[in-house]
Amino acid sequence: MSLLLVAFLAVSCGDGSSPPPQNVLVITLDTLRADFIGAYGESNAQTPQIDSFAAQGTLYTSAFSPIPITLPAHASLFYSLPPHRLRTYNNGQVFHPDASWVSLAEAFRRHGAKTAAFVSLGVLKARFNLDDGFDFYWDETHPRRWYRTAREVNDQVLPWLENNQSDRFFLWVHYSDPHDPYAPPSLGPDLRIHFQGEVLHEVCAQKREILELEFDLEPGLNRILIESLQPFPVARNDFRVSLNDILFLNSEELEIEILEGTMLERKSGRILAFRDQAVLSIQNPGPARRLVITAQGNINLFPSEQALGYRREVEYLDSELGRLKDRLESLGLLEQTLVILVGDHGEGLGEHLGENRDAYFGHIHYLRNIYLKVPLILVDPLADSVPGRVHSPVSLQDIAPTLMAKMGWDPLPAHSGIILPEQTRSESRFLFQETYRPEASEDRFGGLREPWHVIFTPALDEIQLYHFGKNRAETQNVYPMFQEEKEVRELISDVLRRAQEIRRSKKEVSLDPESLEMLRSLGYIK
Repeated sequence: MSLLLVAFLAVSCGDGSSPPPQNVLVITLDTLRADFIGAYGESNAQTPQIDSFAAQGTLYTSAFSPIPITLPAHASLFYSLPPHRLRTYNNGQVFHPDASWVSLAEAFRRHGAKTAAFVSLGVLKARFNLDDGFDFYWDETHPRRWYRTAREVNDQVLPWLENNQSDRFFLWVHYSDPHDPYAPPSLGPDLRIHFQGEVLHEVCAQKREILELEFDLEPGLNRILIESLQPFPVARNDFRVSLNDILFLNSEELEIEILEGTMLERKSGRILAFRDQAVLSIQNPGPARRLVITAQGNINLFPSEQALGYRREVEYLDSELGRLKDRLESLGLLEQTLVILVGDHGEGLGEHLGENRDAYFGHIHYLRNIYLKVPLILVDPLADSVPGRVHSPVSLQDIAPTLMAKMGWDPLPAHSGIILPEQTRSESRFLFQETYRPEASEDRFGGLREPWHVIFTPALDEIQLYHFGKNRAETQNVYPMFQEEKEVRELISDVLRRAQEIRRSKKEVSLDPESLEMLRSLGYIK
């Protein structure tokens, strides 16, 4: 090896011990809980492909997102700044980065790498300005829904890899399959539509797609029966099916009567809701004509069904990660590509009650552990360190500084993260957390410094305190018992001070009609 090459490698290596990778692949796993990954020691789902990545790299057991909302969480990842510094608080909000900030993608582009992104959710579309630094940004949503399945994403990613395998690249791939609706592509029909006594359509409303149902009406009386194929307990009186934003196209002069089912009027549109079936009587006074009914499907799932659907989505996602991994391997890219797998936030699966006292499924409103703890796995094929586990608290904001150091480059001009440790550190670390209206029901602020976790809700004048070491499920608020502890008082004071500063400077978020429609479609705003 020449002296010149030795000198180049010494400068290029972030820590002086291993050469930088040729490529970097950041895979964000939207809404994926760490405890649904086998490598984390749980058996909630079967994830052999993610486990195989973990076996080759470093797994972080205490990784956290600063916010349980997709757009600002990803902005924090790429800019290494907290959401309130970035002034991005909600999905549907256009992000306006300062001219002095440099995104992780832009840093790679400036160093000569090809940069590309493939995102699966409408909340990450380029129009919200998270595309800074990317040469190519694929954000094409499905014509009937605001999300893409992992297979649909891979169908775009794999050809890109083949076409760019000889180039140095920075690639971001975003999968959102565990996200609500919990409906893997293999899910079969759950609605059967009868017209004039014969089966005309079978559709899957649980996928929450826009349904377009066509009927060739006869002169006179016509009858449509919409039948739920999923059993519904007799003891329950609420709705099993809702067809949201229902529209009757080409319905002039028709007399439409709902014989079974309930038509609800909402600000967002009309909803046809029913338990077992809906029956529509349509009187056509003229000649034969075509009627089109459009609506967004939705199935009201019970908690056990939701948890099962979530697990199936995780396992489907894992299989598609295997497909991506196989292609990387076949192209000879695995041994020269640093891979990061990371969640953007967690998900509640009924462990806690929401504000309506029902089991809460989702992630936006609250700051408990299950909504913010994320999986984080780093696989560096050129690293000298032995694969293992790190238990120190780390953040999404640490990813950009870590990659800059791995490449041997100067840090981003503005950043708040640290370089991810390769072994557990004993020192305590403070992690700040936040979530905001109008998506969240209230602004909330949190602070984690092990073993304590504080959550402050200003509008309710409420402080929650959890002992993170003894009660990871955070089922018992111990604030009344430990509020006078010195380290607790200091942590609460720190959170309250930051919350006050943020609330003074924060401007209210306004969302355009298209963003509101998308957020309602994805279940973020009711």
